[in-house]
Amino acid sequence: MNEQGDLSDRIKEIKAEFGDLLDDGTVERIALDERGLLMMNKKTISELKDREEASLDVKVKRILDARVFKKRDGGTGRVRNLDVDDDTGTCRIVLWDDDVDLPEKMGIKEGTGLRLISCYVKHTDFGLDVSKGKKGKIEPQ
Repeated sequence: MNEQGDLSDRIKEIKAEFGDLLDDGTVERIALDERGLLMMNKKTISELKDREEASLDVKVKRILDARVFKKRDGGTGRVRNLDVDDDTGTCRIVLWDDDVDLPEKMGIKEGTGLRLISCYVKHTDFGLDVSKGKKGKIEPQ
């Protein structure tokens, strides 16, 4: 079964367990939170602040090629940027190392909507960067 079907099944289970004690919005938040999909601290690009964790919905404008770089420890790493926007502004998603291939793995193309969940925001010399960080998620919409 797909994730959406699993989610709706879990919502039904929670409703059966708690009856009328919880409203529909609360039941949905519980089911989303159990899967790590709850959009806590949802913001628009214009509301993003340096060094915060945020969730937002964006659209991919451009996918750049991956680059290889030398790390301080002498090893090599990979990085790739995606230029994205919403109705309030633009920023870039920075994909590091194992995440560099996410666009191909997830079928992300220019014009694809993305949901960024609990991602890390950093203001750099190049502008506003958003990355998955340690616990973030990136999902196509």
